[in-house]
Amino acid sequence: MKRLLIVDDELAIVEALEDILSLEGYDIVTAYNGDEGLQRLLASKPDLVLLDLMMPVMDGGELLRRIRAHPDLQDLPVVVMSAGRLTDEERSASSHFLAKPFELDDLLGTIARQLPAEGPRA
Repeated sequence: MKRLLIVDDELAIVEALEDILSLEGYDIVTAYNGDEGLQRLLASKPDLVLLDLMMPVMDGGELLRRIRAHPDLQDLPVVVMSAGRLTDEERSASSHFLAKPFELDDLLGTIARQLPAEGPRA
């Protein structure tokens, strides 16, 4: 079972995504800001991160920079979800961008395309 980390400060979005993606067969881990997201990322070792940019404590852009700077996380797929625009640095560091609000089919298709095809996590 593939594990996804959802990092977003909007409780309703996190809960909706958690419900939908769990029904799709994914193991879901959640965080509500970038600092919490980094802690959950290191502890849970997800296969993919769904990341909002505009959050308190540590924003998604900073979390994305830390992910790409970490030797064990550099190749981790990160799908950025935001109502705002991405900087050039954020766009090049993300695996894919979904503009909020997005269609559920677009999200599911993006996740399927971004997940690694090889066997289970180590």
